[in-house]
Amino acid sequence: MADLITRKSDWSSLKSVYDSAFFCSLGFFFVRFIIPIVAYDLMGASGIEVALIFSLLTLGAAVFSPVAGAVAKRGRRRGSIFLGASIRAIAYVGMSFAILQNSMLFLVSNSLVWGLGAAFYQVGSDAEISERVLQDNRAEAFGHRSAANARGSVIGAVIGFVIIQQFDFYVVFLFYAAMNVLGGFVVISKRPPLEVPAVSARTAAIGKALGRGIFALVVAAAIEAFALALLSPFVELFILHSFTTVVDLVALAYLPSGIISAVLGGPIGKYADRSNQVAVVAGAALIVSVSTFLIAFIPALIGTGEIGLLFVAVLFTIEGVAGTAAYMVMSSVMGTAYEGRASEGFGRFEAAMGFARFSGPLVGGLFWDIVSPIAPFIFVGIAELLLIPAYYFGMKKYRSAAVTQSDIEVEQFDTST
Repeated sequence: MADLITRKSDWSSLKSVYDSAFFCSLGFFFVRFIIPIVAYDLMGASGIEVALIFSLLTLGAAVFSPVAGAVAKRGRRRGSIFLGASIRAIAYVGMSFAILQNSMLFLVSNSLVWGLGAAFYQVGSDAEISERVLQDNRAEAFGHRSAANARGSVIGAVIGFVIIQQFDFYVVFLFYAAMNVLGGFVVISKRPPLEVPAVSARTAAIGKALGRGIFALVVAAAIEAFALALLSPFVELFILHSFTTVVDLVALAYLPSGIISAVLGGPIGKYADRSNQVAVVAGAALIVSVSTFLIAFIPALIGTGEIGLLFVAVLFTIEGVAGTAAYMVMSSVMGTAYEGRASEGFGRFEAAMGFARFSGPLVGGLFWDIVSPIAPFIFVGIAELLLIPAYYFGMKKYRSAAVTQSDIEVEQFDTST
């Protein structure tokens, strides 16, 4: 028990993980922003075909996350990160070739490869961060990674648009491939020794004590991942058809949210560590629900054009801050629930999220093609509203069980001394 009292969060060893996250996230914005536009407007893809690309970005993660968890469990967390970065570099090269050859089939297949790389990278990174810090610092630790990802996304977007203006679409993906190779080497260039796992009453009893709360939270998170994935391929297309035809202006709508996450990711995470976690998670679902409804009806309420786009940017910003805080809380919860075996826990969690994200875009494509372009927004708004009680129940059960286990640890420690 003494180890639990004296152990400190190992912040210095996480610097290379955050640096790697920065380099490997340079292409995040472009993959999710420009790929739908390239496929829909340049390759003539239907809504369902665009959705298939997004689905395959996550299918690899869904299938291989448990495998990544098993690899990372054997003390190879950083090796898993390196492997994931290398595979995504290969996928970026493939995407570049697909755009150069105007091949929808090759673009789709490399989306699957990208998801495979994401599985190893994400699970390895989640586990490494979770196991290096104490419970009281976990949301803050994940917040620093979110900030690194946001900085990479914003800077990568700027670089991407500059490259496109000077060259062509395919060149920018070659740049992102090189950056992923760099990010992979950064994280393994200096490998700190593995921490000594702290065995506690919580670790021994976690399956029974926290089972119901964690199960409810994972189910709610999977449903939310499905809903947001259903919408994600069509946000940019909706904006381009409703507010502006200038791609650069659409990208600028995301900029305030990205800057706030890049600058305040750590402080937001620190706040999440000390806040009412129930309120953070349930409140984020409410905010996402309201903002999604508003985005769908802005053309009717305010009108099209730049004024409407400005309101979209404001909603993106509010939604981004709330969603970031909720993500940090959920990451902290999973790391705590699987303390000492984070690789296993995050492998399962990312698999569940991956399968949810795989199926979501396909349903969204049907809504977009058959019902209406605003149908995906309406569905997500309703789904987020219905998830509030599920998040509330899950977090309450989790917090209650966690407090009980903390009391057991203190009691056992007092008895032993």
